[in-house]
Amino acid sequence: MLVLFAGLTLIAMAVVVIFLVTRNNDDGPDVSSPVNNPNVTPSTGGTSGGPEPVANGPAKLYSVLLEELPPATRVNEPETFAMNITTFASSYWFDTEQQGADLAAEWAILDGFQAQFDPVGETAQVLQGSYYVWTETYLFATTDGADLAFNYLDNRLGSRNGSERKTARLLANESAGFEFLQGTVGASEVVGAYHRFIFRRGNVIGVVQTYGAEPYMTIDQARDVAVMMDEKLLGARPATEPTPIPTPFFPTFDPTPAGGE
Repeated sequence: MLVLFAGLTLIAMAVVVIFLVTRNNDDGPDVSSPVNNPNVTPSTGGTSGGPEPVANGPAKLYSVLLEELPPATRVNEPETFAMNITTFASSYWFDTEQQGADLAAEWAILDGFQAQFDPVGETAQVLQGSYYVWTETYLFATTDGADLAFNYLDNRLGSRNGSERKTARLLANESAGFEFLQGTVGASEVVGAYHRFIFRRGNVIGVVQTYGAEPYMTIDQARDVAVMMDEKLLGARPATEPTPIPTPFFPTFDPTPAGGE
């Protein structure tokens, strides 16, 4: 009887050990970790590479419309406007307004447009997976000027303290994605996440930034919006002007060098 009891005890101990080992090696998700929004799938649409057309203005033709974004979103009208040389030169892209003005002249920028879209429920809606969207569209006189500008903007985003490059499928002629985590969403303990996706198609640069709750956000939401912008540049999606907002455009640029033919 003692031998039988000892044998049963050893078998029971072996079962426990096997259970613990297999449980520790489980490849399933850790329920204590934040789970990304199940509706967010990798952004694989759009055209990688392809033509480099010289698009005509205005730049706002290649922005996105409210109806192209997720429901329960509204236009933030004070933050949606055509850009002039002053607003561009004084933007976050440059250390000083003079630097911005000098580079704008070097790149021969012709026109710009900025739009902001907010969740109707703001913070409460963001904590449920919604997000803010900002788009910027910049039109240049030449593809070469846009290429120089893209290299600068890409480096600017990549060198920002706390900014992390994120892998995303190439879009248009050049593209890059970035993530920046900062603070929390409202008074919650949920980390806030900014994602920015930048691309160049011919003589146009598009920038998309999103802000939402970190557990729900990836670079994919920003890239999906950029895909819509690129489709307009390629003629695959109607390029329709948003509601006119009267703000002066950039001054007319003459691409012919002084003394040239």
